Amino acid sequence: MGMAGGKLRSAVLCGLGALSLAARAGPAQTPPRFDARLLPAGALVAATAAIGAVPVLFSAQLPHATCAPCDRAGLPRLDRGTVGRLRPGVAFAGDAALAATAAGAAVLLWTERRGAGGAAREDVTVLAQSVSAAWAVTSWAKVLAHRPRPYRYAADATAPPASADDGLSFPSGHTSVAFAAAAAYWSIESRLGRAGARSGRIAALVACAAATGALRVVAREHFPTDVLAGAALGAAVGFAVPRLYSLRR
Repeated sequence: MGMAGGKLRSAVLCGLGALSLAARAGPAQTPPRFDARLLPAGALVAATAAIGAVPVLFSAQLPHATCAPCDRAGLPRLDRGTVGRLRPGVAFAGDAALAATAAGAAVLLWTERRGAGGAAREDVTVLAQSVSAAWAVTSWAKVLAHRPRPYRYAADATAPPASADDGLSFPSGHTSVAFAAAAAYWSIESRLGRAGARSGRIAALVACAAATGALRVVAREHFPTDVLAGAALGAAVGFAVPRLYSLRR
């Protein structure tokens, strides 16, 4: 009886201790979510995308390089070895790498919050705002720089260029958008307190973004300096935009 009584007392004490800890910890808290409702957040994404579309739709009326063949003497040493004819097959691979990065970030965010009401939509909205902001800044930076693409320096380049886009190389839009998507995913997960658990996914997205930039150079769509600038710009915008949104429970 004494032994049974001792076990009973121990069980009671353990139970009371557990109740005390639970009361001290308070109720389980739901994960935070971004305050990114469809209005005004969705409207802001659309407006930012429209701003980015202007220099693309009206590129022929805006400043762009038209030299043919362009003079290599003014190129930085890092860029001179990447002059040559366009490689369409490699360029397509770069398109695929960009799509994999942006779509991958969106799918990961959506599936990680599946069943959590509108939280998944809000996460993807923040991602979309990050990407559209990077695209808008990059599109207008291209107009300001109006730098010829590497294949415009080839000996067989003819004037006028096939399109205004041939004279809008700096910075790399593909690289900027890819790094914006990867950095935004990282920043979103960091703000939600999940970056440590998602380190493998973050690394995979950054690798895809880096592959996008490398393929743009190999395809002779961009110079290395175009890609480096695009990566820095996209990563900065992608990491910063999620920090501008407040969190709510």
